Parts: sequence; structure tokens; C-alpha cells
Amino acid sequence: MLPSTDPGAPAPPERAALRREQSDVGLRCARRARGVFTGASAVHLLVLEPAEALRAVPILLVLVLAAGVVLLPRRARSTSSARLVALSCALSLTALVMFVLSDLDLRAPTVLGCITMLASMALPTPMLALGASRRLPVFALAGLVPVLALSTAATWESGRAFFVALAVVVSWTGCWAIARWIAASVERADIGTRRLRTAHDAERRSSEDEARRRYDARLMHDTILATLSLVAHRGEGVPPQTLRERAAADLDLLQRLERSEEPPQDAPGDLPCTLLPERFAAVDRRYRALGLEISWHAGDGGVPAHALEPLARATGECLENVRRHSGVRTVDVTIEQDEREVRVAVSDAGAGFDPRAVPADRLGLAESVRGRLQAVGGSARVFSAPGAGTTVLMRVPR
Repeated sequence: MLPSTDPGAPAPPERAALRREQSDVGLRCARRARGVFTGASAVHLLVLEPAEALRAVPILLVLVLAAGVVLLPRRARSTSSARLVALSCALSLTALVMFVLSDLDLRAPTVLGCITMLASMALPTPMLALGASRRLPVFALAGLVPVLALSTAATWESGRAFFVALAVVVSWTGCWAIARWIAASVERADIGTRRLRTAHDAERRSSEDEARRRYDARLMHDTILATLSLVAHRGEGVPPQTLRERAAADLDLLQRLERSEEPPQDAPGDLPCTLLPERFAAVDRRYRALGLEISWHAGDGGVPAHALEPLARATGECLENVRRHSGVRTVDVTIEQDEREVRVAVSDAGAGFDPRAVPADRLGLAESVRGRLQAVGGSARVFSAPGAGTTVLMRVPR
């Protein structure tokens, strides 16, 4: 037999777990059905005439015991449940034999009802636990023959034997179909669960890959592409030593990304402000070396760890945009925070631009600024107009 190509189909080790689940569900159904139908059979004997009821007490006790052994234990294990169901079946079959041997009036409607329900509804219920077994037809036939014989013998004198036998055959056939349906339903649910788990895992891996791709794209845009832009413009306004250092750092970054290593954090330089976080100090050093004059305005308190890296890198992208597009070399960076959020504003008095005219596929503001901040629940707003300078306000919740 060829292996299944269905992604939801269980593997051989999982097939055994599925069979156990089918058996457990079937046993729970069998126990409850047996208890209900056997108890209902016993209720018939409670409405007999006092003299008849007295003679029916032994059968009544056996039926009550047969119902109790499957209903009372609430948390029996599978092995124990199977034994309880088997014991209840044996007691019910014993009660049917007692009907045949008793001196009760077997023509009484209540007695006929008890025998019919016991033989046609209570006794076939163990099949519910065998729905996944290939031997179910064998077990069904092995149980049907003696039950059919005993119920026919018990009701022969009443003239209703044919109808009782028909009810037994029809009910046993229906119970066999229900057993198969229960097993198939458990298998369908199992396959559906596996498919959902497979789809969830695939979606999670896709999300992780997409997040990694966007992270790498932001990093490449902010470092390597910025350096290549400098080279394309012949390094105008940038000391050769600074350009060489940046190229060496970008080469190291490429090698780390190829090895799937985390990029190194920029080392802090001389702090332009005593309250400036070290990560922002590294940004300051980087862009001062590229010719920007940055005025920092930092309030009291440190920036939370989860917000520091995305805010620092987004600020670096804003400074890169100032260097490349504003036409000025002076920029102000303000860092403020309160109990709810951290805010960073980058402002210049340069050429400005129309934010609505920026193409949607540009990585700068879309990914390196907004994308980074949205990843940590933050946001960014751009205030600019041609000839009026630019201010980028970034917010990240604490």
C-alpha cells in the first residue's frame, strides 16, 4: 500500500493514538447508552401489579446493578470502562435468561416492553466502543444470535415474538451504523485538527520569515544602501577614513547576516548630552562623522529597553533622510517620555517635501521608521511641506 499524501493523514505512531481516542469516545458513549437503556428497562418492572412485581424483584435487582456499574464510576480508565461495560452486558444477558426461566406473565405489556428494550436497545450498546475495529461485524453477529434467540423464546407465548425479533435486528443494525459513524467522526476531527495545526505552523513560519525579511531589509537600507549611496556620490562631505570605517562595518554586517547572526550594536561614543541614552549616542557619533550637526534635547529618565533599539534605528533613518534630502546640516532631536509613552521628534529646517507624494514601496519611512515602530506597538507621523522643513514625531508605548 502506498503511503498517504494527505497532509492531514496521521502517521503510523499517530494512528495508534487515534485508535485509542476512538475507543475512549466509543466507551464513553457505550457506558452512558447502556446505563440509560438498562435503567429504562428496569423502570418497566416497577409498574407491575404487586404480586408480579414481587416475582420480578430478582430481575429488577440484576438490571439495576447492570445500570449502576456503568453509570456510577465517573472517571474510570479505558481498561476499567471496558471491563465495566462487559460486566453490565453479562448482567443484562443474565436478566434476559431469567425472563425465559421465570414464572412471570410474559404476555403483560410492561414485561414485553422491558424485554424488547433490553434486547434491542441496551444489549447492542457495547458495539459503540468497537466502531473502529475491523472485527465489529463478527462481534455484532456473535452477540445478536443469542440475544435474538433468548428474546424470541421469552416472547413466543405472547404472539409478539416476530415483532420483537424485528426490533432487535433493526436496532442492532442501527447501533452498528452509529458505532461506525462515531469512529469516523473522531477520525475526521483528528484529521481536521492535524490540518489546522499544520496550517498554523506553516503560517507561523511564514510570519517569522516575513518578519526576518523585513528586519533585514530595514537593516540593509539603513546601513549598506546608505553607504553605497555615499559611494555613488563620491563621498561628498564625508572624510575618507569615515567612509572606509563604514564600508568595513557594512561588510562585517553582511557576513553576520549570511551566518544568521545578530548584527552587532554600535558602540557608544562621546555623549553629546549627559542625559542621552548610549544607543542614541552611537547614532549621534555615526551621523556627526557624516557631517550633520545634531542638537539633542533629552528629558530625565532612561528609555525602556524594548523601545530603545527601534527608536534609535528609526531616528538614525530620519537623520539619514536629513543628510540626503533636506539640503541642511543642522537638525534637532528631542527625546521625551511620560508614564504612558516615549516620544522622539526629529526636526530640520530644510527643503521639506509632500508626504503624500512618497511612493508606497519606498523602504525609508515605510519600513525603517513606521515598520520598526509598529512592530513594538508604536507609530510615526510626518509633518512637512515643500520649503517648510520636516518634523518626524515617533511614539512608542512604555
